[in-house]
Formats: sequence, structure tokens, C-alpha cells
Amino acid sequence: MSIETKPASPAAAPLMELVEAPGLFADALLTDERGGLLFISLWGRDTAVQEFLARLSVDVSEGGLRTLHVEGPAGRVQVHFDRMPSLEKHTGRLPPRNLFGDLVQLWIHDKLATEPDRANRRALLLHRPRLSRHDATDACLWGLVREVCHIPLLEGWRQPVLTLLELHGWLTPIPGIGIDAWRLELGNPRLDAEISQMIRGGVLQLSGNAAQGGMARLA
Repeated sequence: MSIETKPASPAAAPLMELVEAPGLFADALLTDERGGLLFISLWGRDTAVQEFLARLSVDVSEGGLRTLHVEGPAGRVQVHFDRMPSLEKHTGRLPPRNLFGDLVQLWIHDKLATEPDRANRRALLLHRPRLSRHDATDACLWGLVREVCHIPLLEGWRQPVLTLLELHGWLTPIPGIGIDAWRLELGNPRLDAEISQMIRGGVLQLSGNAAQGGMARLA
């Protein structure tokens, strides 16, 4: 996935307040099951954004931030910034002549959203809220699966393989506020056996000599 660097209007979504960072507002937030940050989109003046980034870079004993509370329509959400080396930051600025004045947008997100971990076969696909796997994300998700997976997967296998991954928890949806994600974890050694069984059972069809040769070690 690529992060769009052109800021959108902050009026496009309800804004949430950051309790520990007055002057900053969030319009999208995504965390994992334990509250670890996966994505946040923030708006504020340049000074507020720079102060916030500075507090993320220093120790808590020096006034740094590792836990943040975001207040929104659904209540207060606690967010942990305890994996800073795995997070990336991007900023964009609204044109000077706009309804909201001199505003900066800051994105902080898990690196897996832009660069899959191919060694451990992990990735994260961010997408618009309330889209199921069978909506617009399906083709992008399948492309990411084929990129991350060590097994050569044929295009015609999309639906049965995605269903398999969901069934075993290797592909899981993560709901957020203003943004959702699919998390991909294909490092389980059982994956080879499951794909092999689907080939032997005829669920996955091999076509052509090249495909058969490429999958011989599995079937």
C-alpha cells in the first residue's frame, strides 16, 4: 500500500481530540488488539505537530509520550506508542489559502502498511471502513498475499485461498475509526500442508506444465 501524501480536508470526518496533546485532532485511528498504534491521521498547527513528534522521540522521564488518549464520538481510546522503531511518519500541508488556515497533517503508521515483512511473511493492508474482503480491497489483498507468500499461488486460486487464510486466522480484519485494515501472517508452517491438501482434493486446480512443475513439491 502507498500513503497518499496530498492532505484531505479535515472536515471530511469527525475530529477526535488528543488529551495529552492539545491543539492536535485525529480523523482516523487504527490500533491492534492490545491498543498498539497501527495508523493515526492527525491535524494541527505546525508548532503543535513538531512538539508532538519531539515528545515521541524522547524518554517518558523527559516528558516523552508512549501512551495517548483519543477522545471521540465513541468514547476514549487508549493508544500505545511502544513500538516506535516499527512506525513511520509522513506530513503534508494544506495550501495556504483554505478555510482552516495554516494546517499540517501528520500520518503515523506501522511500516508493514507500506513495506511487507517478507522474511516473516507479514503485511498490513489499510483500506476504507466497512469494505468486506469481497469489495474493492479483494484484488489488492490477493496481490499482497501472492507477494508475501513463499508458495507460488495461481490467479484462479484467489477465493479458496483467501477463505483458507481467514479460516485459520492467517488473514484477519482489524476495525478502526475512519480506517480499517487486513492483517496478513503467513509464517505458520501448516500453510504448506493446507495448500497441498487443497491441490490433492481438487479444490485448487493446476493448469499447464509450468504450473504443475512449480507446485510439484507441494502436491
